[in-house]
Amino acid sequence: MASAAYTFVKYRRGFTEVKFTDMLLLPARWDASEVARGNFLIKKAQEDLKKQKFREAFYGFRLGLIKAPGNKEGRLLLAQFYGLWKRPDLTRQTLLDGFAYHKTDNDYLKTLFSFLLQQQDDRQVLAYYEELLGDDTSITPRNQLVALAAASSCYFRGNYDQAESILRLYQLESSRDGRLLIARINWDRGAKDQAIERLRELATELPNDEEIYTQIVTYLREAGRDNEARRESFVRALANPRNARARIDQLYAFHKEGDTTSVKNNVEEIFRDFNADANALLALADFAANSGDPVLARRIYDHSKARNLNWEGAALMTVEANIVAKKYQAALELVRELLKENPDWSKRYYSVFNGLQAIAHYGLSDAEAAQLFLNNFLEQTNVRADNLIAVSKRLLSVGAKAQARQVLEQAVKTDALNQAALTSLVQLDLDLNNTTPLAANVRKLLSMRKPSQAVLTAAYRKLGSDLFLFAPERTALLQDLRAILAVSLAGS
Repeated sequence: MASAAYTFVKYRRGFTEVKFTDMLLLPARWDASEVARGNFLIKKAQEDLKKQKFREAFYGFRLGLIKAPGNKEGRLLLAQFYGLWKRPDLTRQTLLDGFAYHKTDNDYLKTLFSFLLQQQDDRQVLAYYEELLGDDTSITPRNQLVALAAASSCYFRGNYDQAESILRLYQLESSRDGRLLIARINWDRGAKDQAIERLRELATELPNDEEIYTQIVTYLREAGRDNEARRESFVRALANPRNARARIDQLYAFHKEGDTTSVKNNVEEIFRDFNADANALLALADFAANSGDPVLARRIYDHSKARNLNWEGAALMTVEANIVAKKYQAALELVRELLKENPDWSKRYYSVFNGLQAIAHYGLSDAEAAQLFLNNFLEQTNVRADNLIAVSKRLLSVGAKAQARQVLEQAVKTDALNQAALTSLVQLDLDLNNTTPLAANVRKLLSMRKPSQAVLTAAYRKLGSDLFLFAPERTALLQDLRAILAVSLAGS
């Protein structure tokens, strides 16, 4: 029986690597044979992939992994298949299933954490951090990789103290990624000058690092230091004309100055030079969304779709561009168009579309429909704080202050230590003269490391006014604020 099985598998099935001893009627041999068979199927699938036999390759990878679940290459390639087919749920499960086999493999962990962070699955990252490291504080490449992923998850959830603690514990404060993360934490806490200075020091050491440059220009622009931002992008573009990011940053400067002619001319040049660069076009679409140019955004969307580039992001940015341009009805019509053409988007982009439609309906003064979409948006448990904060800002732009507060309150409930969301909530309560929750939220803010001095100063002034005369815990809170602000002033 073993001889017959050996002959059949080797010569009829093409499994040339099979060993005769694996076909003996012993359970241990059967297991080894199954794993070897799985590896053989994955190897054949890789050959099919090179020949562009995608269907055969997919089935080979899937069946091969069932038999040989420890095959890393096969698992990563199967995950890529699911990613291309827009099935992040299957990609996630495929990668998670491989964790038990590859938890000591840095390359696999890097891929796994990158995917989880991209999917905003921060809780899973932190769960793996606890499982992998526990009380192990030794400084190794693997431990630092896991710690950086965990610190990033804490940052995205607004838990800045914990993020900094992890970076210190695993000596990541002096690394490139650690320093970049600390700069972002400084910025979100309100220490904007310190954040920009940290990034400039890092850029001096790494002058060709695109991410660092992009972050500097973004912060300079948000801080209102437009001349500095324009100078940074001009020097960058002059040194490398093929740098799309720098040239798009110049568009922001021209737009801020109202120089529509320069904006138009530079857009045409960028289209000419980067018409097949999906990342460049996506960055240009982001400019169109932020500047409220739905015509440009739609042009990028149509162009990207026709060339089979990354057009999904451009489609969503076209909706946002209409909202920024106050063309709310056009935004709603585009949402309906996109959902009709892509029925699966109703699930994949459920929270995004609900948030955008809520803003558009508030812009049209249709409060009833707007609140319905907003409720649907807030029911989602996997929405990150930065997304919630972004929606709250858009709601404020259409005058929906109460709803913007509702979104911020949800962010704080979801992540009690989210400093950015809590800071924005306190700011809004100060603007709305909302006395009831102010004391408790300011106390929470005071318990966090390096709260925004501007917000604390505003809170101190407001609470000291007659308007807040009967606010809960007013006297004690004023004393605490006065003491903290005095220490901060002495330190500066």
